[in-house]
Amino acid sequence: MSDHKHSILPTAVQTPASVLPPSTEIADESGTKASAMKDWYSDAQNNILVSRNFRSITKARFTVDPNIRTPVSLLGAVSSWEDGSGSRSSSSKPRNAVELFVGWGRVDAVVCVLPVSESALCKAKGYPCFQPAEKRGFEMAPCAMLSPVSAGTFIGDVTIKVDTGTVGPQNARLRLKAYTYWGQVAVFLPRSFHGPLVTSCAGIPRLSSTLAPVCKPIKEVGRKRRWFVGDVDAWYAAQEHADGASVSSVFGTVWIGYEGEEEEAKKALRWSAVQWIVHIVVLVVTLRFMRMMLELLLWFVRLMF
Repeated sequence: MSDHKHSILPTAVQTPASVLPPSTEIADESGTKASAMKDWYSDAQNNILVSRNFRSITKARFTVDPNIRTPVSLLGAVSSWEDGSGSRSSSSKPRNAVELFVGWGRVDAVVCVLPVSESALCKAKGYPCFQPAEKRGFEMAPCAMLSPVSAGTFIGDVTIKVDTGTVGPQNARLRLKAYTYWGQVAVFLPRSFHGPLVTSCAGIPRLSSTLAPVCKPIKEVGRKRRWFVGDVDAWYAAQEHADGASVSSVFGTVWIGYEGEEEEAKKALRWSAVQWIVHIVVLVVTLRFMRMMLELLLWFVRLMF
C-alpha cells in the first residue's frame, strides 16, 4: 500500500495508541494473511464495508472509532442490503460502523468499538450530528453514541464478537445485526450490553448460562422472540441510550452469549444426527440440480452450433 493509505478517512479525534487493540488480520480459508487488507484495517476506522461473493471472512479484527468522520462523497449511495430496505437509498442515510457480508461462505470477526469523545456526545436535537449528511459534509450516525455493526451471509455460518470497552457514559452503544439464511449464528456480546435482543431461527434460540438469567422474555410471535437484557425498569427510569441486537437464521441455530464463552458455544452449536442428515440431503439435491443445469447448458450449446 502507498504512504497515503489513510488519507481518505479524516479523523476528528486522534485515538491514543495505547487504547487500540492488536492490529487487524484478515485471512482466507487456508489461514494465509491478506497483507493488503491488513494494511487497510490495521488502524481505527469508521464506516468499514467488506463484501464478498464466495470467499469467507475469517480471523478478522476491526477497530471502530465512532469519532471518525468519513466524507459522504467517498462512500456513494447506500446499497439495499446495507440499509435493509430492499431498495436503493440516498447517500445521506447513515451507514453501519462495520458491515461484513459474504454470499457463500462464513464470517468470523471481532469488532472493537472505541469510546466516544465528550465533544461527540449528543446533548440536544440541535446538535450538528442530527443535520442531513449533505449539509454537514460527512457520514455519521444520527447519534454519535450509536455504533451499528452488521455481519451476514446467504449460505454459511456467522461468528461475531463485539467489545465496547468499559461501562460508562463514554461507552458507545451497540446496534448489532447478525444473520444467515442457511447456517448457524454465534454472537458474543460485550458484558456491558444492556437493551433489547431479538432472535429468529428454525428452533429455539440458545442463550448461554450466564446470559439467560439476565435475559427477560418480552414477546414471542412465530419464530421471532423479543427479550430484554438487563434491568428494564432501571433502563427506562434513567432514559439512557440502550444497546440492541438482532440475531437470525432462517434454516439454522442461533446462540448468544458473552465473550469468553467459546467452549459453551461450540457444544451448543454441535450438529445432531438429524442436522447432519438434512445437510447431506440438501447437498446431494444441490449437486444434482447443478449437474442437470450443466447438462441443459451443454445441450443448448450443441443445438446452437
